[in-house]
Amino acid sequence: MDDELKRYLQGMEVRLVERMTELGERITELGERTTELGERMTELEARMIERMRDMQTELLKAYLPAQEQARLRDSALEARGTAVESRLATVENRLVEIEKKLLLNPPAA
Repeated sequence: MDDELKRYLQGMEVRLVERMTELGERITELGERTTELGERMTELEARMIERMRDMQTELLKAYLPAQEQARLRDSALEARGTAVESRLATVENRLVEIEKKLLLNPPAA
């Protein structure tokens, strides 16, 4: 029985060594895959950053003409507002002159 137990234990040892070797190979493969995955993630991140910058540039290019139009409209509105204020001041001055004349020479009732 002693020889039989010895052979059994030796077979078990061989199987354990084989399993340990297999596990070591799998761990190595996982390490390689992890490294590969990390590299792919880094590449993906770089591509995404580039695309986001491209989108940002496109948005700015689209926004600038609209901003220019708004600035021109604002300038036109300011000019019109100034013109209206000037006309209003002229009307007020004329009204003051009319009131002065009426106070100095009241109409005969």
